[in-house]
Amino acid sequence: MSEDFEELEQIPWAALAATPTDARTRYLTIAIGVVFAVGVIGWLLMRGPGPTATLATTLPAATIPPAAADTAAPEPVPAEPEPVVYTEADLMLIDVGDEERLAVMHAEWLIRDYLTVDGDAATADRIGDLLPDGAEPDQPPTYVEWVEAFSVATPEAGRYLVEVVYRVLVDDGDGFVRRPAAGMVVDLAVDTDGSARLLAVPEPVAVPELRRE
Repeated sequence: MSEDFEELEQIPWAALAATPTDARTRYLTIAIGVVFAVGVIGWLLMRGPGPTATLATTLPAATIPPAAADTAAPEPVPAEPEPVVYTEADLMLIDVGDEERLAVMHAEWLIRDYLTVDGDAATADRIGDLLPDGAEPDQPPTYVEWVEAFSVATPEAGRYLVEVVYRVLVDDGDGFVRRPAAGMVVDLAVDTDGSARLLAVPEPVAVPELRRE
């Protein structure tokens, strides 16, 4: 019995573990790993550029913020206009618009005094100085209710034909009666100093009608 026991102790345990089946399994695993690695490399080579290159070529230009585009290319700022320099002669001349406003003012003022007969000597004297003798209207006591210019023409520089419409109140003995609106044209000149000259006696003129549709 002792000889069998000694013979069993001399058998190496490593020899029992290293079986032919385990060696073949290890070789097969290594071969599968190599084949898998080769397949992955081949698949990557056939796929081409990665996703980063694709995104870079397909990125739409509209994603650029408008503010960034404006900052990159600012619009040119227009230069401020140079101040206008007037000569002394220019400043002494009256503006054409001012001339027309003065002509309208004098025409309305003239018609108001021309048609007013209320016994005021100052008003009568003013009209007498402006008009030729006998040109003052001969009429009963009259008051101008309102007067308004509605047309201005300029036949030549400094000359204005101002057409006005007015309404008067006339004393018929029993009280004042409102007359229908009427019109007159005033021919006058405005000088560069703002003064005005009456060129003719005011004459009647047609008044534009207002009709209902």
